[in-house]
Amino acid sequence: MKKIVITGAMGYIGTELCKIFSGLTNEYEIVATDKNFYSDRVQRLNSWGIEFIQCDILNIEKLKNVLKNSDTVYHLAGITSVPTTLSDKVNSKEIYEVGVLGTRNILNCVQEHTKIVFPSTHVVFEGLKSVKKNVSEKEKPKPILEYSKGKFQSEEDIIASKNKYVILRLGSVYGISYDSTRLNIMPNLFSKIASEGGTIQLFAKGDQFKSLVSVYDVARCLQFVGEDDEISNEIFNCVNENLQVKNVAKICKKYSKNLKIENTNDEVPNKGYTLSNKKLKSFNFEFLYDLETSISEMINKWTFEKQIVENEKIVEGKDSFEDTRGLITNYYFDEPLNLVGYVSSTKGSVRGNHYHPIQTQKCLLISGSYISVTKDLIEENSVVETRYIKPGELSIIPPNIAHTMIFLEDSVLLNLVAGEREHQNYGITHTIPYKLVDKKLSENLIDSYKTSCRVCGGGFTHYLSLGLSPLANNLNDKKNSPNELYPLDLNFCKQCSNSQLSVAVPAKKMFDNYLYLSSTSKQFRDHFSSIAEELKNDLNLNKNSLLVDIGSNDGIFLDPVKKLGIKFVGVEPAKNVAKIANSKKLKTLQEYFSEKTVQKIISKYGRADVITAFNVFAHSDGLKEILNNVESLLKKDGEFIFEVQYILKTIKDLTFDNIYHEHFNYWCLLAILNFFEKSSMKVYKVKEVDTHGGSLRVYVTKDKNKRLHKSVNQYIELEKKNKLDKIETYYKFAKDVKKVKLNSLNNIKKILSENKKILGYGAPAKATTILNYFGLNEDYFKYVVDDSEIKHGTYIPETNIQIISKDDINPEDYEFVLVLAWNFYDSIVKNNKTDFKNSKFIKLK
Repeated sequence: MKKIVITGAMGYIGTELCKIFSGLTNEYEIVATDKNFYSDRVQRLNSWGIEFIQCDILNIEKLKNVLKNSDTVYHLAGITSVPTTLSDKVNSKEIYEVGVLGTRNILNCVQEHTKIVFPSTHVVFEGLKSVKKNVSEKEKPKPILEYSKGKFQSEEDIIASKNKYVILRLGSVYGISYDSTRLNIMPNLFSKIASEGGTIQLFAKGDQFKSLVSVYDVARCLQFVGEDDEISNEIFNCVNENLQVKNVAKICKKYSKNLKIENTNDEVPNKGYTLSNKKLKSFNFEFLYDLETSISEMINKWTFEKQIVENEKIVEGKDSFEDTRGLITNYYFDEPLNLVGYVSSTKGSVRGNHYHPIQTQKCLLISGSYISVTKDLIEENSVVETRYIKPGELSIIPPNIAHTMIFLEDSVLLNLVAGEREHQNYGITHTIPYKLVDKKLSENLIDSYKTSCRVCGGGFTHYLSLGLSPLANNLNDKKNSPNELYPLDLNFCKQCSNSQLSVAVPAKKMFDNYLYLSSTSKQFRDHFSSIAEELKNDLNLNKNSLLVDIGSNDGIFLDPVKKLGIKFVGVEPAKNVAKIANSKKLKTLQEYFSEKTVQKIISKYGRADVITAFNVFAHSDGLKEILNNVESLLKKDGEFIFEVQYILKTIKDLTFDNIYHEHFNYWCLLAILNFFEKSSMKVYKVKEVDTHGGSLRVYVTKDKNKRLHKSVNQYIELEKKNKLDKIETYYKFAKDVKKVKLNSLNNIKKILSENKKILGYGAPAKATTILNYFGLNEDYFKYVVDDSEIKHGTYIPETNIQIISKDDINPEDYEFVLVLAWNFYDSIVKNNKTDFKNSKFIKLK
């Protein structure tokens, strides 16, 4: 078996050369030697099958044993921290001994057949008096300093020996190589300075020329010339790029906006020279790595950025290759792995309920699927987050994040570990139990979790978690009442641009007994009166026309429709709310908008001219069912008009508290157009309206010949301009939401630290969302005033904050009034500023 010895194996170039040979240990006997011993590097060599022997090349007796029977010696050992001027005499003796005597020791210890591969240096030409370009291997060296003299002497000694040899005159070597990366090389030093936002000083304005080469290409070239038996007794210039120093600095500036570059008038010995690589290329060696890519990599890896710690990062494979045989994809890691665990799990099983105090968990799902549940144990007021994990996705969870997996089907994953996982240390060092998911929560998630887009059936990407939250309008009758909790996690579908919740809470749990009454708001009463007038005029509705309102609540829209003499029927599933509407003589069917309900309406009233759905089209998990029922109920030229909360306004105004379980979908026009594309209907007009923090009114017709209003294309253009079809928009929104939470909590805590009292005002559904997301409860303030009598005496779920009448409090007891119904902020302030004359009105956002 051929024996290869690498001296200086712990060094910058040696580390990369060992990596290349790590795949050849079955073919060759490979020995790495160095006078230094680094535990991690030695372990890595051992794992590759490369034997490491600590040996100083000046110790000739030990060196003889290391080099015995060697076929190829890559002689990389040498001193790299060297003087750069004649006046600097530091370690000149050591440079000579290691460089010259060390090389002679190797030549004296190897056999005649041994091939010597030696990296020399381009600075053997440092004595050139003027700029010379494309210096060839035939140029006579002119060394001046001890380092270059030593290298040149070693060249001559190797040439004079009876051994076969290859000498590579290396340019300045750059690039990252573990912790062996040298920083006294100009490109690496400049990159380090750039990563710190420092100042690069260019002597003589940086006009000097430098020959440069990547450490990866150097290692490749060493193997290339060493392995080819036909390449023997040759000297090559090993350089890839020749640049002026100032141009290297400019590349660094491109990737570091904070970097400063200063020109100095300091003299330099000469303006440099450039080396030609023509000879090396003629032997068919190809350079693969370039300076700019390496600089950008170094600056990126070394630049410190304060991280917003995410509970979980989902990574897909990169640099994929796919053909008829299947897929190859790659996953990259910042730290070495020492253990791969194979984990199989059955459908419905739960794993985890623990955290790692030190290690980062990395799990690659091979088959199946699971719900990942996480919670940050360090951040105060953190929330529980959930994500759907699919095959091929790598889940990365930092330390001190509690995590649990709930398997939706039989699954196999690989647990990729950097660190120890001894079972006897469970609960002590590496894995600490934490009860994050109980049986009830796991059952709820298995029953309600969505794994595909409701609109188009595609996959979706998680972007925002508002935590486990109770049902927004299901207020508690008593303090400390238990509540069913479901995640409020938003996902984006890259295929149709719809945003939607991860879960579908059963409708009966939300709507059978409903506490939200639309008619309590004058703003909404006026809003619906205006819509009724508009539809009557624009659609020529009369006493013979039939209007069906889905989710008609307490009849807030039916009332003005009735007054206009238009025939109508409402559909409202909440028993208590439908009863209120019927008591007003507003005909309302107390049921869900199902196929059965449609047939009932057709039998009794005929088909509808108009179907309306105001802020309820987002309330359905079964969108296709709604669409089918609307198509069945409408006349052949009928119209479907609905309003939905507009995701563009939600993003711009940060009205994230409008997200709650009743609203399954968060629409933009792009998603709506996608939804109706395959139906018998078409969207012909859109209009933005000022309700629920900003909504979109959408006009749809069965008349395919109806003229398209210009508003449709205007809103398509608007949404694409605002990148509503790009996931990056939603990631930014999520970051902005987290900032709002942090700032608001700081403000609330500051008020309380000054012993001042807060009173909440308004208890809409959005209050449940924001209070639970922020972690605000009775410890922060005890009461919320609301104008709806039906809510008085109840408690906002999971907070123990009681909803009361304004008559129940003394306004002078409160320095701050926190308006939770922010969409009515102006009217609340106007109507209450006299009563709360000594209080300051504030909002959470």
